[in-house]
Amino acid sequence: MREGEGLSKVKGWFRLSDSGDPGVLARFAGSSELSTATNSRSRYRSGWSATGIALFTALVVLVVGSPALGAGGVQYPGPSGTFTDDDGSVHEENIEAMVVAGITQGCGENLYCPGDEITRAQVASFLDRALELPTTDTDFFSDDNGSVHEAAINRIAAAGITQGCGTRLYCPARPLTRAQMATLLARTLSDLTPATADYFADDDGSRHEDSINVLAENGIAQGCSTGLFCPNDPVRRSAMASFLARSLQLKPARPPEVSPWRLEPVLGGIEGGTTDLQAPAGDDRLFLATKDGLIRIIRDGTFLTEPFLDLREQVRDEGSEQGLLGLVFHPGFDTNRRFYVFYSAADGEGHSRVFEYLADASDPDRADPSTARHIITFEQRPTSPTHKGGQLRFGADGYLYIAVGDGGGQGDPFEHGENPKTELGTIIRIDVDVDPAGPDPYLIPPDNPFADGQDGLPEVWAYGLRNPWRFSFDGPYIYIADVGRLTFEELNIADAAVGGIDYGWDTMEGTACHEPPTDCDTTGFFKPQIVYPRDDGLAVIGGYVYRGSAIPEMVGHYFYADFVAGWIRTFRYDGEVTEHYDWSRSVDLTNFVWSFGVDGHGELYVLDRWAVWKIVPNRP
Repeated sequence: MREGEGLSKVKGWFRLSDSGDPGVLARFAGSSELSTATNSRSRYRSGWSATGIALFTALVVLVVGSPALGAGGVQYPGPSGTFTDDDGSVHEENIEAMVVAGITQGCGENLYCPGDEITRAQVASFLDRALELPTTDTDFFSDDNGSVHEAAINRIAAAGITQGCGTRLYCPARPLTRAQMATLLARTLSDLTPATADYFADDDGSRHEDSINVLAENGIAQGCSTGLFCPNDPVRRSAMASFLARSLQLKPARPPEVSPWRLEPVLGGIEGGTTDLQAPAGDDRLFLATKDGLIRIIRDGTFLTEPFLDLREQVRDEGSEQGLLGLVFHPGFDTNRRFYVFYSAADGEGHSRVFEYLADASDPDRADPSTARHIITFEQRPTSPTHKGGQLRFGADGYLYIAVGDGGGQGDPFEHGENPKTELGTIIRIDVDVDPAGPDPYLIPPDNPFADGQDGLPEVWAYGLRNPWRFSFDGPYIYIADVGRLTFEELNIADAAVGGIDYGWDTMEGTACHEPPTDCDTTGFFKPQIVYPRDDGLAVIGGYVYRGSAIPEMVGHYFYADFVAGWIRTFRYDGEVTEHYDWSRSVDLTNFVWSFGVDGHGELYVLDRWAVWKIVPNRP
């Protein structure tokens, strides 16, 4: 859908949890009024926070328009194939469209459970979480006591969204009917064409009749048979998919039948484990960092005999996430010969350190170890081998950016993520263009958000991150992949020029509350543009926007992966996520993706633990 199409028509969209519990469900925007019934003039005048409205606005616009940057748009990539239990169904295409848009997922491996019913209690929690409704002390109904949905039911009742099913009754376990669904959609859609006909014979006299006819007029609702709507039948997952897909004018987002790219092996059997691959701009060499502490040059598909730099004595290579983790070349490397490394130190407590080195003045294929200059150390918890971060990149502003994890431990036990007064759980931004003979290894950029040191460390550029396993810049944006803990993996795309962003960990994980697990205050947090649940992958691997020349079809597409699930996905971003494709069907991945790399000409590489692959054109 093109930018802006359909936006005036849609006030809300829904996602139903596949586990039976409400997920991240509805967001209402556009109007601050929600009708309590189609034939009623009463209104609930919302007290939503600006954050709540922004959250929903971006959710909707990811599907139908263009969101404001950082508004909190969410897109869940769908599976690479179709489900086995909806084949031949009239709802099959709509189910696929809803899954690809992230509004619903399957209920099990290759299953959608199209015949499962939706209950009134699930819908209550669905709406409550979406609208961020205020708490209430009133207990409206007697038949929901003790239910996990009770608080949500009371809040939507206090808001006037529901009046129950009878005196002091809500009927929480009762399935949502097709008629009720029609009214719910009619309340959330604006600018609908009024009904010009009575479309169905079996809803005459129903209080939902007007809603049913309006939705039928606009092509959203269809009957269950000729001249019949079956208003009292329960809404099943398959029908819900069709209702919503038509409402949002969704179509399945399918990648091309033949992928324009494939993976070509560069080098395998790499000892020490791969972690990063970089090259100076315009350079034909590949510089591969290995976890055990080597930087080796690959030329013409072969390692040079001698390493570029050997740091094995300085590097602690223990656990899954310690070692030589990052490498970057200074933008002026051709003249100043400077490059930077991030590693876990072998001595002391295993703290993370960043050092500067120079390439040898007489041999460009060797670094000069004697030029080592310590830049910064991040104190780590010695008992935890995880969440170190390690990515190094230079921004367009010339400053060095460094990703640092929260230091590990389940659930951020030391609250590093939400504390800008620690370097852990942050993106660091420093100026390394200083006199090497001077007293300071770096300077603080004057526009850093905490440059005065009052409310945070001067070096901190952004915080609220758990394990930012790879970030990169492209144009005005910074792309940050943050590995989740219990529920979601996330990708954040922010304005690279804006500092002080709080990405929400450990109050939030993806778009869900983490601590506390419900009713957390999300005010002021950046919301990720892409989130996927942990049954779709367990460790997001950030990549790069392709800016090479070999595959014109992929220019402008961001590549990312999941280490555990083993897939690679791509999308475009220009204020909204589009062309979000899963390539598992057409690209064979034989190993887990550990990281991505980029060469001196903008071509991209995939690193598994023991091999390097190049992303190349898929042409005869």
